[in-house]
Amino acid sequence: MLSLTPTTLLNVLRDIASHHCPAHTDMLPSAGTPERSGLRQAVQHFFGLTDGALLTDESITLEEWANALSEAACIRHLNVFDTVSSGAFNHQLQRSYRRRAETLAQEVTALKALFDSPLMTNRTLVSWLPLQTVSGFMLGALLPQEAGFKTRSLFDHANALWELNAGDIVVTSSDRWGQLTGRLPSLPANIIAVTTTPLDKRTYQALLANGVAQIIELYGQPSTGILAMRTSQETPFELLTHWHPTESDDVLLQLTANGVPEETSLGAPLHWVGARHFTTGHEPDVTHGIFMQQLFERPGQFVAENADAA
Repeated sequence: MLSLTPTTLLNVLRDIASHHCPAHTDMLPSAGTPERSGLRQAVQHFFGLTDGALLTDESITLEEWANALSEAACIRHLNVFDTVSSGAFNHQLQRSYRRRAETLAQEVTALKALFDSPLMTNRTLVSWLPLQTVSGFMLGALLPQEAGFKTRSLFDHANALWELNAGDIVVTSSDRWGQLTGRLPSLPANIIAVTTTPLDKRTYQALLANGVAQIIELYGQPSTGILAMRTSQETPFELLTHWHPTESDDVLLQLTANGVPEETSLGAPLHWVGARHFTTGHEPDVTHGIFMQQLFERPGQFVAENADAA
């Protein structure tokens, strides 16, 4: 079961409500109206609720719904969406994907480890992602909850980039990073930029030139969530700790909570270049030189396509 705090739930409810309520407010639509009915159905669907008993007609604010869900909801899965961007502040939700609570817990544990730093406390994560999406919920809602980060959304706080502090994290997609590079203010130290999809080289270099201390590129697929990461475009992606390779380029293994391996089919194949490293079909070859040698010094069952046969 997925445990979510009232604060996390309220942020997600605000995101859902933005698609159903014309007024940008924490007040619920009036009971008995089509807006209220549509919002209730959307909340039930997203959180996988069997009924709307907790979303009572007596409630008048989103906060009341958030508190009720936090106290009593049995959330065993979420129905998250992929999205198509049609403008800087506009996105259209597309197909929904069911993500089990236990797989979400494994994913957030793996991602949290990327940001663990005893020297950096009181950090804020600034997100420019809709929270109903596959990566938006994980990075903009669940990760901050589990890592203890404060959160701000660029959808609601356009000045958030001008109020960053040392060690803060900014998360968005590659296309939105392209929009931000020419608008970034002078940045404090140790700012981490996280992108949900690989950046083009121009955007990557522009972020470094603007003073970003570290860029983390993530790779995922809508049906699986986030699969891998890298901190340099000179290296391949590395699987997150809860994913394991197989002999196939389009199947991965994931251990369930009781330790049983479970096969997961991928929507797009991976091109293996080491035991746990891969490139995608849209990237230049990064498997040459010293890094290639280091990869194959590690035990693993995969070899690059152009590697010499034994």
